[in-house]
Amino acid sequence: MSVTTYLLVFGFGLVAGMIILYISMKIHSGENLGIVELVRGLFSLLPRRFGRSEEEVSEPACESTEPVQAVDPREQSLYDSAQTIRNILLTLAANIQRSVKAASDSSLVLGDVKSTMNTLELSPDLKDAHSLLMAEVDRVILSNAVLKSELAISQTVLTEQQGQIEALRTAVRIDGLTQLANRTYFDEKLHEMIALRKRYGDPFSLMMIDLDNFKEINDSYGHPAGDRILKGVALKIKASLRGSDFFARFGGDEYAVILVKTDVEAATDVAWKLCEEVRASRFILDAATLSMTLSIGVAEADGNDTEEMLLERADAALYRAKAAGRNGVSVAEAG
Repeated sequence: MSVTTYLLVFGFGLVAGMIILYISMKIHSGENLGIVELVRGLFSLLPRRFGRSEEEVSEPACESTEPVQAVDPREQSLYDSAQTIRNILLTLAANIQRSVKAASDSSLVLGDVKSTMNTLELSPDLKDAHSLLMAEVDRVILSNAVLKSELAISQTVLTEQQGQIEALRTAVRIDGLTQLANRTYFDEKLHEMIALRKRYGDPFSLMMIDLDNFKEINDSYGHPAGDRILKGVALKIKASLRGSDFFARFGGDEYAVILVKTDVEAATDVAWKLCEEVRASRFILDAATLSMTLSIGVAEADGNDTEEMLLERADAALYRAKAAGRNGVSVAEAG
């Protein structure tokens, strides 16, 4: 089953579960259930940010003169769908918790009422009414206990589904060929790092990496051979990075690395190390043994950088490295 099919099936199942949960809550509360109330109730379970507000729709998009590689719309669609379902699950879980608390509070109040009424000395003509009232209190308390049990089961199911959605969100942020973070994930991480840099001042650097003369590999040996080279180079680079560094496939034969808590001098040393590691490696394609080289642009983020500004500086440094003959490192000017 494809990921898209899985999301559709899961979404229909989720809607059905919402309907059952809402009807169950209404039945246990003893309220009448009409079509209008059902529709309103279901929409009350959805997160408020399921859609954009008018202000968000009318807000003009920021224009940028810097050409940016487009994110695969299929990956973005899958990620957005997973995010929406995740938000619905979180909202349902919150509603379940509130319902459990309401049932518990109701049972406690009714228990106090029952204890109080049992201490009253009633006249004989009120005893029948007292017995009926006590029976009704017992019925509501029992109904609350049953509802809490059913809600606990629903909470367990939702927890499992949240885990599945988190795994799916991670899966759609991974590049299928290299198993690195994809462009969508990289954009999220860069946004996060810029925010942290502005708040706490911790340094970080960005490396933009291009595989030199990669088109010749595809032209001479075919795209499957080119894919093997991309995976092989990714493994070499990853082995030379720290676990805290963020490594992504930016697009095509280009990679990006975010070096956490690393200034430009240290980042430049890392970049030269990567160049040497890849240059010294040999990549076997059937009967051919190939050597590859990298061109790398390095830029350290400063407090005034936006994501676009930092990418532009690192990308400009990368092109300077390529213009200088490739197989080398160029450092961006300070922002």
